[in-house]
Amino acid sequence: MSKFENITTRVDTYLKGMESALGSIKWLSGYRENGRTGEWTLPKNAKARLTSDDCRAPAKDAEPTKLYLAVRQSVVESKSTHAKYDGFTMDQILNTVDAAAYKLKLCDGNTGKKRTAAQVKRVKAFSAAKVKAAGDLGKYMGNLRRDLDTAQGIVKPQKDGKKKTAGGKDSTKGNTADREAESGTTPEAKGSAVPHAIQHPTLVELVNKLAQLSEVQQTALADHAVVQGMLKALTAIK
Repeated sequence: MSKFENITTRVDTYLKGMESALGSIKWLSGYRENGRTGEWTLPKNAKARLTSDDCRAPAKDAEPTKLYLAVRQSVVESKSTHAKYDGFTMDQILNTVDAAAYKLKLCDGNTGKKRTAAQVKRVKAFSAAKVKAAGDLGKYMGNLRRDLDTAQGIVKPQKDGKKKTAGGKDSTKGNTADREAESGTTPEAKGSAVPHAIQHPTLVELVNKLAQLSEVQQTALADHAVVQGMLKALTAIK
């Protein structure tokens, strides 16, 4: 049994979007579930079992922790149910395939200028799939970090540099690097997620904010009494 099996099992449950996904995030964050009522509470002096920092890739040339590697592999395996990366699963294309040997195989052993246009195209498709798999892994790890921070009440500083002035207008400060979105976070949409039929400014703002929530945050919000009451009120409108 792995030292981190309980943690990686909860990460897997969270990633697969099961009914207990929110509970898994709470458990990882140090909450305790009441077996009778199902209510989650945070004990005094509770310590998170997994934090966003635990899920962050180490700096260049730094040795990754065993916990980080275990969580990363749990994410990879959880997202390896389909071979959607040029015929490979995420686990295969990132961990098991010898890229150099496979590219040579795609070209029937040809190298350099001996490769045909079709062979070059196959190599490029494989390389692009590998890059996409790495990008998707970064996105999933980023979402996990964000939801852990949300459950643990950690507020990350805004990176877009926008601040409200006294007059209510946006004032953008800082350089481009400060405004780069972290891997896995949702970028600001260029277009609105709001259907054209919705015109009232308050409702437009509401729908746009809902569109920015993660799956775990949406699950928590959907179960809130205020949202349930709103749905009943909308149903009653004739």
